Amino acid sequence: MTEKILVGYDGSAFAEQALDWAINEAKASDARMTVVVSTGRPVVADAAITGPFLEKIEEEAEETAKAGVQKALDAGVKAEGVLERGDVAGVLVHDSSSNSLIVLGKRGLHGIRGRLGSVSAATAAHAKCPVIVLPDGWEPQEGDFSGRVVLAVDKLGPKSPAVKHAARYAARHGKSLSIVTVIPTITSLPSGSAELDKAIADQLTEPARTLCHEVEKVALEQAEGLDTSVHVLSGRPADALVEASGSADLVVLGTRGHGGFRGLLVGSVSQAVLVDAACPVMVVPNKYEADAE
Repeated sequence: MTEKILVGYDGSAFAEQALDWAINEAKASDARMTVVVSTGRPVVADAAITGPFLEKIEEEAEETAKAGVQKALDAGVKAEGVLERGDVAGVLVHDSSSNSLIVLGKRGLHGIRGRLGSVSAATAAHAKCPVIVLPDGWEPQEGDFSGRVVLAVDKLGPKSPAVKHAARYAARHGKSLSIVTVIPTITSLPSGSAELDKAIADQLTEPARTLCHEVEKVALEQAEGLDTSVHVLSGRPADALVEASGSADLVVLGTRGHGGFRGLLVGSVSQAVLVDAACPVMVVPNKYEADAE
């Protein structure tokens, strides 16, 4: 089945970065691409005033879509443009069930620096397919995860759909896969015994490492020969993953693990990583794929 990539585009610098990423991903996966431009929600007012105004908006949106499609075609990617009326996030979420991947900039036009845009946040929370959100001006740094894809392991472990997508992405792009989980730092209640402290730490570390190796096995089933490594970090999960994002090429995580209230957006860790990660983040919907199996 041919993969299909959906990219939200509005002509801004953030959207241009997303378009470039989507083009490269389409070339790597031989996928078709759809450039989506939305005119926004209709404004109810005097038709004599709004008519020409809406026509102008649609003309500009159509030109924007044409420019995005032409850039993809010039790069050798099969692409089409879609002009939609309505909320951008709603459009992308609606179309997500028939696409393989959505690519977005962290913010579009009129974004507030330092905050996750409402479109990218809502799309990542509710889309039926994986969503990649790109940060602004990403410059990878040297570190433990340089040139690697970081897969964040939660309680779903090998059952998480994020495992499959992380492994396939890493293999497709010739990257190594780092399987990462985070355990609490044991500092609040020292026992006074080094041996006892070590035993307590081991009780947390060993199950976490075992879970990661189970994930590793599934990842290798998805991409035989993939270079993998297991990392058990300590601290707050969001902080550890954001720190890892400073040198990683991509962080992949699920919307949430077990627990979580039905209808909640992305889990707190996923949300924090989306906001603060230095590298691109792929959010894979856990519940949708679990229900589909």
